[in-house]
Amino acid sequence: MSNQAKQAVNNTSFMFEVGQSYATQKGKVIKVLDRTTSRGYECLVCSDKKHRYDRSTHSEDAGRVTATNHDFSCPDNLVRPPVPVNQLIQL
Repeated sequence: MSNQAKQAVNNTSFMFEVGQSYATQKGKVIKVLDRTTSRGYECLVCSDKKHRYDRSTHSEDAGRVTATNHDFSCPDNLVRPPVPVNQLIQL
């Protein structure tokens, strides 16, 4: 990702942060490694080799694995609202 693309992405509000770890609906912990930059179709690149939506244009499907049902029935979707795992451990 170019520096200009990273800056544009960093200036946008997203639900999930690159570098943080989050729980899936089935309880597995994954880490967000990167983010794609196609505006409106931004995806998280995660440590389990899956891509999940985290769009800048709307947030209703943030954390949903790409190409899965919109009803959030896929157990690999991230738990919402998003809470980084390190913050859960402190609770």
